[in-house]
Amino acid sequence: MSNLVFEILLRLAKAGAALVLGIVIYLLATGPFGAPASPELALLAWLSGAAFILLVETSPI
Repeated sequence: MSNLVFEILLRLAKAGAALVLGIVIYLLATGPFGAPASPELALLAWLSGAAFILLVETSPI
């Protein structure tokens, strides 16, 4: 049971890290780069953060 709880918390931590990266990307896109704020941009920023987490996690280095 402990392993299941740990796995759930690990997956939630990854989603949280992707959310934080997505917020940073969104703020950079709407601030200095001047992109108009939209729900689509927020979703793309979150997906970019998730892709970065996945890339770093499975890196062969």
